[in-house]
Amino acid sequence: MRRSGKAWTQALMRCGIWALGLGLVGCSSKKDPAPVPAVCQEATLESSDASKINVAGQPYTLTWGDDFGGALNGGQPKSRLNANFWKKENLGVNYELQAYSNRECADNPTNWNYCVENGKLTLLARQEPLDCVVWQQCAATSQCGANGTCSNGYCLNDQNQNGVWDHDECAPFNGLANAPVNGTKYTSGRITSDEKVEFRYGYIEFRARMPFAELPAGTTPPNGMWPAIWLLGANNAITQGGREDSVGWPMNGEIDIMEYSQIKENPLLYPLNEAMGLNTLWRETPEPGELAASPGGWQPNACSSWPNNGDAKCDDTVGGARATWEGQTIDYHQWHTWGFLWDENGFKIYIDNLPQNGGAPVGTFSIGDDATEFRQPMFLILNNAVGGELGCLGWNGRTCTSSAQCANNAACVSGKCQETPGSCLNIDWAAHGDKAKLEVDYVRWYHRDSGYAQAPRAACQNGDGTGPADNIIRNCGFNEDYTYHRSDLFFEGGQGLSDIRNEGGEHGYVQWVRVDNGGWQSYSVQVRQEGFPLQGGTTYKWKVDLKASEAIPVPIKIVEAQAPWTVAASFTCDVGTTWTSCTPPDFTLASTNTYKFEIDLGNGGAVNYTGKQFYIDNMYLGTVANACQPECTGKLCGDDGCGGTCGTCGQGMVCASWGQCAAPGDSGGPDGGTPDAGIPDAGTPDAGTPDAGTPDAGTGEAIPVRLEAENATSLDCCEAEPGGDSGGKVVAFEGGDSLCWSNVNLSGLKTATAHVGAPHPHGQAQLEFNGTVMGTLALCAATGGWSTPHLTDISTAISASGTGTLCLTGVAHPEGSIFSVDYLDLK
Repeated sequence: MRRSGKAWTQALMRCGIWALGLGLVGCSSKKDPAPVPAVCQEATLESSDASKINVAGQPYTLTWGDDFGGALNGGQPKSRLNANFWKKENLGVNYELQAYSNRECADNPTNWNYCVENGKLTLLARQEPLDCVVWQQCAATSQCGANGTCSNGYCLNDQNQNGVWDHDECAPFNGLANAPVNGTKYTSGRITSDEKVEFRYGYIEFRARMPFAELPAGTTPPNGMWPAIWLLGANNAITQGGREDSVGWPMNGEIDIMEYSQIKENPLLYPLNEAMGLNTLWRETPEPGELAASPGGWQPNACSSWPNNGDAKCDDTVGGARATWEGQTIDYHQWHTWGFLWDENGFKIYIDNLPQNGGAPVGTFSIGDDATEFRQPMFLILNNAVGGELGCLGWNGRTCTSSAQCANNAACVSGKCQETPGSCLNIDWAAHGDKAKLEVDYVRWYHRDSGYAQAPRAACQNGDGTGPADNIIRNCGFNEDYTYHRSDLFFEGGQGLSDIRNEGGEHGYVQWVRVDNGGWQSYSVQVRQEGFPLQGGTTYKWKVDLKASEAIPVPIKIVEAQAPWTVAASFTCDVGTTWTSCTPPDFTLASTNTYKFEIDLGNGGAVNYTGKQFYIDNMYLGTVANACQPECTGKLCGDDGCGGTCGTCGQGMVCASWGQCAAPGDSGGPDGGTPDAGIPDAGTPDAGTPDAGTPDAGTGEAIPVRLEAENATSLDCCEAEPGGDSGGKVVAFEGGDSLCWSNVNLSGLKTATAHVGAPHPHGQAQLEFNGTVMGTLALCAATGGWSTPHLTDISTAISASGTGTLCLTGVAHPEGSIFSVDYLDLK
């Protein structure tokens, strides 16, 4: 059984050796060494080699990463964000209360919202007003209100009164979502890798720490912060690599790998805590007539139970995606590591217990035929929001009997809490505003060495049967496993929906269209592919396969893609309830221009299309001479089949055989998963007498070594038990106790890192080599209980050479036991 500190200290005042391993040293009486002052700081957390990992026997190679200056707590000075990876953005969404600024600590030492320093990125929220939008016209400054000036006919504001116009301090708005608004009372940071780092599939890993982590252990943090690290589909209206990127949210897909609502740390409001959420959002197929008042308006669906019991429509009757996860309880004081493992079939999310270590996922999502959002490239977003939907408002309507059961004593009306986007905020900004920060140690993106499957090329890419692609319409058969075709339903007075569906059999993936309202013109509802530069004097052929919910005539056209919308060719096809191949006569263009292939489903004539459903496949447009056309189905880079490219890779990357950019040497074909030399297997206990520090024959550098605590020799102390992150762990380690390892060679090694945990903070242990104290390792904050602690790393620099006995000796602590010890890493 575990001992309890002082009682065991008195009972064991005798000489004794308790052998846990093989390297024995002499008998020693218990002592309380004089403590050496230690700086309480987070330890260096990066692994010794981050370029290769192995998941379930499959090797992965690092494709891209940002360590934000290097190892955590390495003392790096302030620097700017890497502009090759990130850009800042500002927008007004989710009823959030902040404006996102552009201020970095390297340029704004006193009022920044972004800082790369000491091996980490910090996104800091601040209480200050900022009016980002210059919209109010004026003739005189008196029309601009407090802190405003009329300049060139518009009011310019300096609401935070720092001598800089507010709009010059704001991050740019890119026009892709709701515009930012004025009147915000807070500022914060948001960065995105859109157009800079976009990949499909792979394994994303990052380490982060939540706001107010520096409050004492056990403290309930203030309500209202809402940080997240998440993904959006790269086809959301910005062009990259020649792709048509005009899909809106939620059709582009959203994956919230890490989403945290600090209000749920309040035990009076949420006894179960579960503040950490995992989420995925995409478009759902509404019931007929459900969106009659919302033209083309897909509604988002979220299958996860977090944050508020999920979406009732995500049940066994819903096709496509599945999510199976609940909210998670974490210690917000500590650094945690997230893993996101994504392939053709779905994705899994991990917290701390990572897949390369054999960990189990906390959330699993499978991709069905309809969920093509998650088979396309995506980009990263890191932001630290204040208030808003999940900061405050998303919990509105909880059952209550008094305002004491509502956030920040919001009103309880008719048994329901009446929270607003900011009603839960109770941050003491003067005392704790410097802690309202999301901290990120690193972000890394890996890809599987063996690559990922590509969708087969559709038969309609090759119109004459000779093999080479000759169809100008690239994804003619809708079988490209990531696609933009949901955006190709245009309304001018009409309403409806479009999707890609798997019919199976000969046609496979097809485009489905539902007309909710046919409008009053034939072009009120258009299905179209556009942007084709066609040549005057050239003869073209065109065709398409159609099917409808009832027999009906359907007009198809080749039309100029801009005013005056001149029709170059037209044809009416009698479409039945089984597939009909519509093959109009060839046409010769009178002039060179940009054209579109258009199918009109509006009520402009004698036919009423409202309520009808249509299926479209095998769209073809090509020259009669069958000129070669690029074919890039399922590829982001590489040969397009016509002497061109499907896209190029950034500096330091190559195009892999599976059509994506990857690290050099990761071009398809596994390396067998051979572990890197010198990196200990985290699951294999040390033999007890490691030859630490021996130079590697290839590099001449000292090889890192792991000393397992249970394989040490314990003097008068401790108990070994299972449950470490690496092998077992030693518990009941107290002041004066020592864990020693003999025959340790420290030559060339510079850092010692102990992996420890405790339910209370401020435990310390000295590191001694041959009786000389080299440094002190300090645990800043509590990590969890004794039986199942959340173990963390604490480090100290070392400077010694030669072979001898290395000991970890406890410094007396008021609680008796200092911490559980898992292992000691020397690097």
